[in-house]
Amino acid sequence: MKKVLILLAAVCVVSAMAENTVLHVIDFETSEGYSAGELLGQNGWYSIFSANGRQQVVNDPTTAPSGSQYATFTEDSNGPNSAVKFDISEDYVPGCKLLISWDQAGSTEQNGYIKLHNAGDTGKTYDIEIAEIIMYKPSSTYAAITVSKKDKSGTLTKGVDVGDTTAFHHFTLLIDPATRCIKEYTVDGNVIDDITDTYYKNECDGKTRGGDLIDGVRFMNKGSFDNFKVEMLPEPAIFGLLALAGLFFVRKQR
Repeated sequence: MKKVLILLAAVCVVSAMAENTVLHVIDFETSEGYSAGELLGQNGWYSIFSANGRQQVVNDPTTAPSGSQYATFTEDSNGPNSAVKFDISEDYVPGCKLLISWDQAGSTEQNGYIKLHNAGDTGKTYDIEIAEIIMYKPSSTYAAITVSKKDKSGTLTKGVDVGDTTAFHHFTLLIDPATRCIKEYTVDGNVIDDITDTYYKNECDGKTRGGDLIDGVRFMNKGSFDNFKVEMLPEPAIFGLLALAGLFFVRKQR
């Protein structure tokens, strides 16, 4: 019986200690190698229909939602559009879900976009997307996400009233790479039920494109972006295995 109690205690300890594993962060801080100034060329950011001087990293602790620096646009820019690629495949454990989170603000001049890529080995640099999130300029108070419908017969766009679109708002997207399914979408901590159990945007015609994992993010048009993070959620199967082990010990004690 003591062995059972010890095992149950171990399960409790492991459950309490289980934490998300951070696989990738883009916070635009000096500790990551970013410096105030031109965004293109820093830490792999490259141009998509853009040019130098259109997006920049600024140091402004009073505005940045995380740390001291964030990415934004220059006032005289026209349609800035850049992206960065990353690879989490070596650290990702198959079967685990991924939590993607970021802070996004719009502008008074132009709608702004964040696009979450899963290009895989297609060779494309854009339009292979998990989701597209738009922050409308202040003629609207809405932010909207576009993903695939649940039946993959087309795309679904869902708007959420965020009030001031020029202020930073916090977004999260929980995805299941095994099924290419979006399990949860939140805006400022509120779950948006319409997006639950929908699919990656590029699944909208029932065809499978790109990879299963997020492997890039695009920052498009006028707006601001910060505090991007990809986390791997603990695989709950480990607790099932511990429970089975507990049953094994119980049977051995009889």
